[in-house]
Amino acid sequence: MTPRHDIPLNGIRQQRGAVLIVSLIMLLVMTLLGVSSMKGSAMEEKMTRNLHDKNLAFQAAEAALRAAEQDIQDNIIATNTFDTDGSDGHYDRSRLRIWEDIGWSEEDSLEYDGFDGSYRVGSPPRYVIQHLATTVDPITALNQGNYGQGTGAGKVETFLITARGTGGSDDSVVILQSSWGKRL
Repeated sequence: MTPRHDIPLNGIRQQRGAVLIVSLIMLLVMTLLGVSSMKGSAMEEKMTRNLHDKNLAFQAAEAALRAAEQDIQDNIIATNTFDTDGSDGHYDRSRLRIWEDIGWSEEDSLEYDGFDGSYRVGSPPRYVIQHLATTVDPITALNQGNYGQGTGAGKVETFLITARGTGGSDDSVVILQSSWGKRL
């Protein structure tokens, strides 16, 4: 009688393939994790680039705002040059929300030329100045500091400055506004 063997005589066991299936499933899971990680990194890179563009646009608009304030202090003496068409970037108060109505071109706004090519903005920042009103300076009109003397009431010209800056491309835009008063 010959002995019966469950193991083949050549020493190789029969395999059912369970290890192969488990390893393929693990490989699929690891591939999905890698792909989703790469997509997350790409999204974070886009967000960082957009934040950088927004910051550049904000800095450009802020620089134009400060330039407009200096322009008012140094150059604007007569307020009768402010009109409704704003051909020189100076508008009167008849147009509200002016930043929506103008094209931000050379014909309707002033360019801040302090930015050189190293900032890499899409287009140079621009600004407009609106004359709001002529008021009496409340501090000197009330004579709070000089009792018994004349009021010395001065006039204050008030302006609204609107500045527009772009980031690395013209798609990222920041618009800032500031109120400014000049004592005459």
